[in-house]
Amino acid sequence: MNDEEIYTPTPISDDLVTKKLTPYELLMRQSRKMGKLATKSYDVTKEFLKQDVSTLHPDKLLFGRPVAPAADMEQGRNFQRNPAHTLDSHDSTRQIVEKSHQVLAAARTVILPINLFPDTVVVDRTKVTITKRSFFWSAEVITIRIEDVLNVTTSTGPFFGSLTISSRVMNSTDHYEINYFLRADAIHLKQIIQGYVICQHNQIETSHMEKQPLIDMLLEVGRDSQF
Repeated sequence: MNDEEIYTPTPISDDLVTKKLTPYELLMRQSRKMGKLATKSYDVTKEFLKQDVSTLHPDKLLFGRPVAPAADMEQGRNFQRNPAHTLDSHDSTRQIVEKSHQVLAAARTVILPINLFPDTVVVDRTKVTITKRSFFWSAEVITIRIEDVLNVTTSTGPFFGSLTISSRVMNSTDHYEINYFLRADAIHLKQIIQGYVICQHNQIETSHMEKQPLIDMLLEVGRDSQF
């Protein structure tokens, strides 16, 4: 066996030779790339039109990255800086909301043959809510802020009393009359509301007071002077 037979190289397969693309194949490849780009642009534009402008972020618009809302990011940074302060602020806000709904006084009118559907008046730390019922499951609810109450008056008899609340809000009705309270309930509501109006007018801060001390103070301030 001679040297030529031993060192003759193996022919290279046609599969290993780089195949030259034809102009048609190059055109089809470019068309597929442009189609993918157009599809991505369509999807991004569709998502853009679905979102609120205030929630958009450049990274999310250009690169499709999920970005947290600015409020969440700011809250996260605040939490990292001072976790205890963030939790305390959240708890304080919840306590303020719950405290604002504390009922200071409430009364319901007496059911009589001429008053089959009882009305109610509820006074909390922020508002007076009047519910006037005319039939089963039918009611008119009027809410008046404490700041908008101008005056409150009562008309009492031996057993029953009525309450009239005047409001500064310009509406079809500037006063609301509720009849057939028990005499003591009408007087109690009048003193609470009138005391609160006087405190608001004189800019007396009451938000820091607990419920029972606040009720006692409002009753004292709203009590009618006797001669």
